[in-house]
Amino acid sequence: MKRITEYAGLLTEDSAVDLAESWALSHHKDLERSRNFAIQWHQETPTEERDQERLARDLSFFFEASSKDALYWRSVGDFTEEATGVWGMQALKALVCLNLTGLLVVIILFYANSAAVPVLGLLGAGIAFLVGVVLAIPALKLTAISRARASASAALHSHKAQTASTWEQLKAANNADPNVGRTERKVATRMALAMIVTAIIGCTTLIVTVWF
Repeated sequence: MKRITEYAGLLTEDSAVDLAESWALSHHKDLERSRNFAIQWHQETPTEERDQERLARDLSFFFEASSKDALYWRSVGDFTEEATGVWGMQALKALVCLNLTGLLVVIILFYANSAAVPVLGLLGAGIAFLVGVVLAIPALKLTAISRARASASAALHSHKAQTASTWEQLKAANNADPNVGRTERKVATRMALAMIVTAIIGCTTLIVTVWF
């Protein structure tokens, strides 16, 4: 472009910016990010290494790294979506329905009880189902929190990586915990497993109480 001038084969700051603009246009990259990168590149690169080939190579490497990092953070968000998305919530709701149905059956049998149905057995099954229903409340809440926190963090850092103009900005975009929301997700998973156990115990106790 108009200001690309060299002194002894080396780039000035203006010529580095112009070269970065030309590179951005030819590679369909963001002009502003390319300009900012060129300015910092000129400030931090030793004078004897400020040549066109090196700048073009560093620009290419930077934008490639930026795209890969943005893709990585998007994959983190996708993983969280799969782990706590529709199927995860539906599984929890199914466990709630199972335990709630069992609890209702116990209540019906309790009020229609005859001497043939031991009360202690009904109480045992009822307690198991009730625990499963109670566990559902924090499990659903923690799953929602995990999903929201992880998705927000992944989206934020993916955007930062995708729009970074310097290595410092790209490093800052990646300076985050990819496991945000994992603690809540693990606790919710354990609660879901406990709900499965309560449903099994409740159903088994109910069957034994009524039929044996």
